[in-house]
Amino acid sequence: MKKSFELEGSFRRLSQIPRSEIQKRKTYNSIIQTGRPERPIRYILRNWTGSLLTFVMILVCAAYLLTVIKSPSHEGLAALNPSEVFAESEIVITYFTKSDSADHFNLHSNLTRKGISIIDEPSWLGIMNKTVNGLNNVKNAPEMEGAYDLLLIYEGRKPDKCKLWVNDNNVYIKRLKEQRVYKVEASKAAKVIAMIEDMEKQVQF
Repeated sequence: MKKSFELEGSFRRLSQIPRSEIQKRKTYNSIIQTGRPERPIRYILRNWTGSLLTFVMILVCAAYLLTVIKSPSHEGLAALNPSEVFAESEIVITYFTKSDSADHFNLHSNLTRKGISIIDEPSWLGIMNKTVNGLNNVKNAPEMEGAYDLLLIYEGRKPDKCKLWVNDNNVYIKRLKEQRVYKVEASKAAKVIAMIEDMEKQVQF
């Protein structure tokens, strides 16, 4: 109430000062605006906007990190869990023939010609797939003698050109595009050798 009386007194004194009506109105409006408290809504909106932007940025960063964690690159999968990659790139058929030399590959075209064996036998495909996509690579492999050319056809992946050779009842496979040499498991080597001997009789390499 005291403030109200003080304002009324101020207005009366202002009225006694000789001024135009426009000047009086401007002075009156200035006093009213100065004495009026700031609206809570404006204050809330001004402060809430900054907090909202910060919160949105945190959500965006968290969503991005979650996506990266749940969707690792294909190379990362191959390095961390080879068995998952095998399932995605199974060998569906192989072409097999006698090799002329370690530097020449015979299985380029006309894969149905004489002297080429087409193999889709499940146990053979399983052994090949596990060998070339596994971790059983050897550092000191024997020299490549009496080798065979092996073309591996995958589902959803480019073919692999390989050399296969037998040494001391062990079977070795080498991809032409890399220097690694893979060794067939000892328990499977005898089966692979027996199948190769059968193919040599049937196809006459």
